[in-house]
Amino acid sequence: MIKHIVLSIAFLLAAASLTGCGSKSGNSGEPQAAKANDKPIEIVFSGIPLTEAEFEAQFGKPIHDKFPHITAKFITPGKGTELKDLVSAGTQLDVYMTATVNLPMFLDMKLDQNLNELIKKYNYDLSKLEPRAIQSMKDMTSDQRVFAIPYQNASLGYVLYYNKDLFDKFGVSYPKDGMIWDDAYELAKRLTRIEGGIQYRGFSANWSNIFVINNQLSLPVLDASDKAVIQTDAWKMVFNNIKRFYEIPGNGLTADSLPDKVQEGDFLTGTVAMTVGGGAAAAADKAISFDYVALPTYKEAPQTGTKSAARYLLPTNTSKYKDDVFQVVAFLTSDEYQLNASKDGRSTALQSKEIQQTYMQNNPKLKDKNNYAYFYNKPSAAAKMNPELISLNPYLFPAGELAKVLLGESDVATALRTAEEKLNQAVAARKKQ
Repeated sequence: MIKHIVLSIAFLLAAASLTGCGSKSGNSGEPQAAKANDKPIEIVFSGIPLTEAEFEAQFGKPIHDKFPHITAKFITPGKGTELKDLVSAGTQLDVYMTATVNLPMFLDMKLDQNLNELIKKYNYDLSKLEPRAIQSMKDMTSDQRVFAIPYQNASLGYVLYYNKDLFDKFGVSYPKDGMIWDDAYELAKRLTRIEGGIQYRGFSANWSNIFVINNQLSLPVLDASDKAVIQTDAWKMVFNNIKRFYEIPGNGLTADSLPDKVQEGDFLTGTVAMTVGGGAAAAADKAISFDYVALPTYKEAPQTGTKSAARYLLPTNTSKYKDDVFQVVAFLTSDEYQLNASKDGRSTALQSKEIQQTYMQNNPKLKDKNNYAYFYNKPSAAAKMNPELISLNPYLFPAGELAKVLLGESDVATALRTAEEKLNQAVAARKKQ
């Protein structure tokens, strides 16, 4: 069962389901205007789980409106059209769109293009983008080169959702932005109870992502010499923090309820008071009166959220239209485009507070929610790691052992020791290949 759960975590990471500038002058970061005599070209995108119609509405039409000579085509990923299939068939692919977790795969396939010269050529301003999204991407290379541009902050699902009806029913004050995990724990204890024969739970969470894989303390699992570093006081604190929530009588887990997806979905039943994960859009379609606040933080790292988990635009080195592609990428990360995307509920990768405050404005069900909660915390930095070991998914080792702890099948000390031993074995095996 645990093996199944760990594989499920890996699948969820790869799926990254989430609820989803060149310049005229100086460093504005907006693309140069297309020349009147530019010849018509087609730029092909693929990667994220969109239909062709969804891509056209979100990307294709805005691109063509900005650059009339460019038509943007999208290949929906699926059987026979995954990245490896497109490469094997020699299919034109100019821009790959994907989440942080899939960047190593792109690098392994040697499709990346060093964008440093184009950034300089078009005076593109990287500083307007979320810096940790840039740094975590650069850290995947040995020379700190830029090969991808973040266009969406995909970590924004990590706020604390709460069921207003349950808080009202039990006379408990609503959560607030700026809480620490101790505050959330006290609320969870007060809201976990049986009433009218119904078991109400105070808390559920996408636990593997929030507390391990994208942990808020930037905890590494490997040191500079590629040795596992999991038996630490910091990791012990993280494990004990989430463990206590599921030790509240009535809020425990079973093998069936353990998976992240089940934990998120339980909130939609109306019997869970708070959850981390899930999706605002999904909750909005249910008969639940809800809102959200910023993700609680550790007192050791106030106002620090989970690791940056952006979505990126990756121009390929096989494209025949490298300059045109870069100008399109620049446009998709311009204030002009990002403002409209933010209003439609696609979270911006820009640091602009003005644009962040427009998030969800065009969504009638969500526009009046506490949407700035998504931006209240700053992303934590990704721990540095040997780029050659990223594809090993080393954070799955402590996540798998934490699953046993949450089920009461292991204690924290044993889990940390076992995770460290297994990761060291996996690294040694990888280096022998």
